[in-house]
This record gives sequence, structure tokens and C-alpha cells, in this order.
Amino acid sequence: MKKRRTLSLNSAAWKRLRAQVLAEEPLCRMCTSRGLVVPATDVDHIEDSREDYSDDNSRENLASLCHQCHSLKTAASMNKTVFLGCDVNGVPLDPAHPWNKSPATEGTKTAPSLLFYC
Repeated sequence: MKKRRTLSLNSAAWKRLRAQVLAEEPLCRMCTSRGLVVPATDVDHIEDSREDYSDDNSRENLASLCHQCHSLKTAASMNKTVFLGCDVNGVPLDPAHPWNKSPATEGTKTAPSLLFYC
């Protein structure tokens, strides 16, 4: 038997909720944290329940993201390889990147993680 979401992504209730989230938070949350101004196009479940689709559709569990950030976050949550890129200063966002592990930056955070949850 196919699992179903608590709110179908095609339902009028989800479309209203999605519109509300995008109106309240019109910029991508992840891009904003990196100093970028990018319009949000997708609404993400911060804590997603892929196993049983018992998604928490509360406003606190929803975040506005651009399509690229939403795709990266979704792929990472599915254990796929994700390339994070760089921040606006050219510093790699991947904490495992050699630039972020050099002795000069030991113990300091050089770039915020792309896959964080507010």
C-alpha cells in the first residue's frame, strides 16, 4: 500500500500554506545565511518524515528555499553526494574541504554550513 502525505502537495490546503510561508519569508533561508539575496521558490519540511509521510506541517517546521538549495537539501537527506560550492567570499562551504581543515583555520569556522536547520 502506497504511503500518503498528511497534506497532499496538490491540495488547496497545502497551496494556501505554501503561499503563506513564501509571503512571510520571500528569500531563501540558506542563501540569506550565506549573504546572498535569492528569491525563495520552494517550501521545505525542515524535519521530513519520508518513512511514513507524517509530515509536520506546522509553520515552525517549514522553511522557504530557492529551488537549488531545496534540491541540495533533499539529495543530502537521501544520502546522495552533494557538492556545496562556496560562500560569497569564495570560501568552500563543505566542512571537509581542505581549506576548512588547514592549521590556519583550526578551531575557527570559516564558512557557515549550507545544510543547517534554523
